[in-house]
Order: sequence, then C-alpha cells, then structure tokens
Amino acid sequence: MIISELTPFITHDPARERFHRPLGAVETRAPLRLAFSDARSDVRSAELVIEGDGGFEQRWEMSPEGGDWCCTVTVPEEPAALWYNFRLTLESGELWLSAAYGGRFGQLMSTKGEGFRLTVYERGFRTPEWFRRSVMYQIFPDRFARDASGTARRGVERHRAMGRDVKYHEDWSESVDWQPNSADGFYFPLDFFGGTFKGIEEKLGYIASLGVGVIYLNPIVEARSNHRYDAGDYMQPDQILGSLEDFERLCAAAKERGIRIMLDGVFSHTGADSVYFNRDGRYPSQGAYNAGPASPYYSWYDFRKWPDEYRCWWNFPDLPEVNELDPGWEKLVITGEDSVVKTWLRRGAEGWRLDVADELPDGTLAKIRAAVKAEKPEAVVLGEVWEDAVTKFSYGARRKYALGGALDTVMNYPFRSAVLDFLCFRTNSWALKGFLISQRLHYPQPMYFALMNLLSSHDVERARTALATRLDARSMTREQQARFIVSDSQDARGAAMQKLAAALQFAVPGVPCVYYGDETGMNGMLDPFNRAPFTEGARPLTDWYRALGAAHARYDALKCGSAAFFAPHPDVLCVLRCVTGGRDCFGSEAGDGVLLCAVNRSGAEIETVCDLWLDNAGLTGAELKALAELNLTRGECVLSGEGVEVENGLVKLRLPAESARLYILH
Repeated sequence: MIISELTPFITHDPARERFHRPLGAVETRAPLRLAFSDARSDVRSAELVIEGDGGFEQRWEMSPEGGDWCCTVTVPEEPAALWYNFRLTLESGELWLSAAYGGRFGQLMSTKGEGFRLTVYERGFRTPEWFRRSVMYQIFPDRFARDASGTARRGVERHRAMGRDVKYHEDWSESVDWQPNSADGFYFPLDFFGGTFKGIEEKLGYIASLGVGVIYLNPIVEARSNHRYDAGDYMQPDQILGSLEDFERLCAAAKERGIRIMLDGVFSHTGADSVYFNRDGRYPSQGAYNAGPASPYYSWYDFRKWPDEYRCWWNFPDLPEVNELDPGWEKLVITGEDSVVKTWLRRGAEGWRLDVADELPDGTLAKIRAAVKAEKPEAVVLGEVWEDAVTKFSYGARRKYALGGALDTVMNYPFRSAVLDFLCFRTNSWALKGFLISQRLHYPQPMYFALMNLLSSHDVERARTALATRLDARSMTREQQARFIVSDSQDARGAAMQKLAAALQFAVPGVPCVYYGDETGMNGMLDPFNRAPFTEGARPLTDWYRALGAAHARYDALKCGSAAFFAPHPDVLCVLRCVTGGRDCFGSEAGDGVLLCAVNRSGAEIETVCDLWLDNAGLTGAELKALAELNLTRGECVLSGEGVEVENGLVKLRLPAESARLYILH
C-alpha cells in the first residue's frame, strides 16, 4: 500500500547527487552516500537496508542532516546487483521508502517494496578505449559483397564434394529461401549468395565513409549453413568466404583504414555436421557421434543414449550442445596456447562477440576474457545478452558477467526496444528518458560507454520495417512474413522515423552499430528475411548516416562525453553530451564541446524549451557547474545549419515535424 499524502515530503531520487553520491554504479569497496528528504521533519528515525541474492543483507542507521536523512557506507567487496530500501519510523508507525513497482522514484509504502537498484562492479574494471570511441558496422558475410575471383563458387563446390546439398544463387537480387527443405519438414538455410572476404575488402572505402571503426562479422568458420552458427571446424574459414590468407588480408587492409575486425564466437554448441560431432561422416575425424567413447571429442557432449539421444541447443538436433566444463573443450577453445580464441586474434581479429553468452557459465566467460586479454590486451569481448545485463537471471542464478570479470560489454537490445517503442508511438518521451537515465545509473561506466547500441541485427526485423509497419513480426508465420510487402507510404514513414532513431543512436553513450543495408533503406522481417543480399532500398539514408558518422568522429563529446536526457514534450526527446576542462568521463584528454540532439517524432512542428540545468537528468554536480560556467548563448545544427538560442541553460527549440537536430552549443 502506497502512502500518498506523505510522498511529496519524503522522497528519494537516485539520479540526484544530493541523494546518491556518487551517481550511478560504484566500484567494490567504494564509499557511497545515500539520503532521502524529510521536508516536514516527519521522520523520527531511519535505517538503510541493502539486500542482494543469497540472503545478503546489511543495515545502517541514518542521521538527520539539513532536511535530509543520510548515511555513508562502504559497498561490499564482491561485485553484485543489489537493492536498497529505507525503513522509517514516524509518529504514526513504521513505513518504507521504496521504488514502487520497479520505478526510479521513491514511494512511501506500508510494507517493504522492490527497492532501488545499486550496482557494485569490480574495482579496476576497464574496457578498450578504441572500442568506446568507435562506430560499428555489422555484416552477415554471405550477403554483403561478392568478388569476381570465383572464390565463392569454388567454396560451394567443396561443400557439394563433401555431400552437402547447398544452393548457389546466381542472381544477387533473388529472394532468400525460406520454404521447408528438409526431411522433417523444416527450413534449413542451405542457400548461398556468395559474399566473400575479398568482397568486403573491396568495400572498405565505402564502409570507412560511414565513419566506421569496427566491423562485426557474423560467423566465418567452416559450416554447413549460410549463417554458420553450426560450426563445422573452428580453425578454418568457410571456403565460400575465402582462404585464411584472404581473411588476413582483409584484417590488414581494414587496419590501414583505422577499422578493426570483430568475430562471432559460437561456443555453446557446434554443428552436428562437424569435425567434433561428425554425425554425417563428412569429416575424416573420429567424431563423438560416429566414434563414441573412442572419440577425443566424446566428453564434449552429453549423450543420454549414444549416438542419437544427446543434449542440443533449443532441441535442434543439428546443434549439439557442449559441456563447457570439459577440460578438452576448454583447452581447444579457450586456454590452450593455440586455442580458437587466441588463434583468430593472431590472424588479425581484434575482438569477439560471444553468441548466446547467457548460455555460457560465468566462469567460462571469465576464462574467455582472460585468454583474449592475455593474447591481445586491447581486444574487446562483447556478449549477446537480450535483457538488462546487470539483473539478468538465468539457469538458476543471477549472472555477474556485467560486473567486470567476464564481459567488456553487451548487445543493447533494450535500447532498440525503447527507441522503437517511442518512434512507433507505443510510449512517449518521458518513458524513453526514464529508460536512458536508468541505463546511465545502473551499468558500470566502463561497460555503459561500450554498449553496442543497435537498431537492427540478424536476429530481429530491420529497423526500417519495424518503424514502417509497427507490426509484431514474431506474431507472424514465416509464410506471412515472406508474403508481406511494405507499401510505399509505409516505407516513407519508416524512413522518416529511421532518421530520428539513427540520430538518437549516435547521440547516446555507447557504440552505435549499423546493420549492413540499414543505411541504404533495406527492409526485412525476421530470419531469413533480415539477411537479404546488400542492396539499396527506395529511400536510402546513406548520406544521413555519413553525416552522423562524421559528427561522431569530429566531436569527442559524442564518443566519451558526459550525458543527460530530457523530455520537454511528450513527442520530443533531447540528449546532451559534453566535455569540459579537456577531459572525458574517463579522465583522458578530449576536445571540449557541448552538443544537444533533439528529436521530434510528431507530424507537427513543436516549440518547446529544454532545461539543461536539471539536476536529475544524468550529470553530476561538478558537471552541471562546469556546464553553467560556459555561459552558453547559441547553437548551430551540424546537420542542417539551423540556429538555436540558449539563455540561462534554457534552449529554445523550434523543431519541424518528424525531425532530428544536432546542435553544437557555444
């Protein structure tokens, strides 16, 4: 039960430094001051209660101080996702100040509520600076670019010689296959368009023109399918893509342009048609399926009854799961001198995206990160996580991979959902602002600035389609998706909203990731329709993405500056980024600058005012003070040239319908 009559007088807002110092997540063993207001002096005594998993609980008495109740504590030595409440004694009895219904703001309740979140992460946790300052481009290798050398055709013939019934699309513009094509009546992705390493290399100039600093490649190792998440041989590139030498040349050519290559590590399972399992006998190896206990790989897998009953990923027999605690698997994939993880880094890769990171034990993830850093200290380890990475609970335990010991960062699918919900009018700017501030407060800073902020990927419908149709693609059958045609008017709406989504993507902290073809206006429902060959749609936004990439490259504030978020109107969202005093959020040298991104989703012009000096929008007290001392008076949009006036921290905005502006403020 919420006690509403006292709520205006007894409050706690963790986004205000007055109540939570320092703001946001804190390192282990760090001091933390927590407080709440008591405007009418109703409280007789107060106690801070911090709780966590496994029965963890700590309590501290609080003291009155200038209209507030406060206490300073030292946070635990172990990284953890924690929650805290305030237990209050009033003349009328005991009440609890909690985050009602999971919200950020405090509510007085007769019983203890859910609690305010507190993230404690490993002291000394750091992430690669180059990655935090990058723009990412994701490529599904089979569908990005062919070359004229005949590499792909030779690779297709090699697969056929092994007995694989693969299809090669002669025409790049053909539709992807999606119909059932297997004996059990399911679709299996055996059609190839012939994208290659050389094809990517030949397009590096184009990719560089988008301001890209890192290319994330979906799996490249030899496999039966076009998506290659069913690894056949971890150590060999798929011959359709090219040779090992082709891959090494791609890495070298990319590096000359200031671009690094990140690979996709699929380690929770292998393909059934692989060196390791060898169900179909296509390899000369003694696989676990065909050789049983005599196979060096037998202990990798969990057979309930050899050979046909085994644990597999999401019950797909083509994807047998591995036992990550098996010493042989661990040595070959992670810890061995010539392990998979280390070998590909030596071949030129600069990082790993770990497929289904949720399904790898935290200890295994930590070993992967340790192996990566030992081989190449500035390489990045990014995990596929679809939910809030700090509070994620899976396989019976709270995961700790976001707290400094296992992953550098994660795919930010929640960001995608929040932005699309706003631009599809399912929520308003207040909800989006609340989400953005929540991530700023709850993610460890080194991870927060390295979040992979995506709008599309190979696992979700393309942003253009989601914004154009406003449909739930997961509620549609594959046949319905195949037959669905985005109308011209829908595409026009999608293009307009995608411009706004991209502007937000490049404005918020983290690494903006462009899925190949999003910039050219490609549409596509779920797999396999989101994996069509790279082409240009009816309304390309390539120049828009180039302009955003150029701004990201030019202004340090967009890469590593402090951030604040505002919702001055239900249809308007603003993001402030700033560097003052020549230092970024990590203390590194950076160019001063203040930029404001403003987005108006509505179909009408909106005039509103954005108050940059709000003390609960994301900036610390010191950052607000430095901002105020700049005496900003004007700004110009780096995308359109339009001007804006600033007075006493108030930005007077006049935003055209369905528009995005990026102002540099002076």
